[in-house]
Amino acid sequence: AEEIAEKLCESVAASLEGKKLGSFTRISSTVQTAMEEALLRILTPRRSIDILRDVHAAKERGKPYVIVFVGVNGVGKSTNLAKVAYWLLQHNLSVSLAACDTFRSGAVEQLRTHARRLQIPIFEKGYEKDPAVVAKEAIQEATRNKSDVVLVDTAGRMQ
Repeated sequence: AEEIAEKLCESVAASLEGKKLGSFTRISSTVQTAMEEALLRILTPRRSIDILRDVHAAKERGKPYVIVFVGVNGVGKSTNLAKVAYWLLQHNLSVSLAACDTFRSGAVEQLRTHARRLQIPIFEKGYEKDPAVVAKEAIQEATRNKSDVVLVDTAGRMQ
């Protein structure tokens, strides 16, 4: 994180160097604009995102493509995971789910319901397990079973 912050500061400083301000322009608004532009440059992908292309590239390497769903509590990670799974199935890809929300009561059951309706496998270890271990084992199993994509459901957390 420190390295990223340094690059961000350098980018903002470079864009402000030699800049002339108008009579009614506040320094803080100019710095804020420079910061927003620098963040946009950093966060804009260098190439377009093409999930299907990336899935097929992973498949050629003999590995499943892994998508991890993250976000705060209640934003719809599990529901959107099911929607993405459906979309991938429509593109003739094999999908498996990893139940890594080992904290929220009912999370595994919710994912199990989605898996049953979509007729896809789910990897689960129950509750109060280390989610990173569950994800790793799910990916290993998907690799053994030659699954194209692993969708990882996580617990919502505010950091």
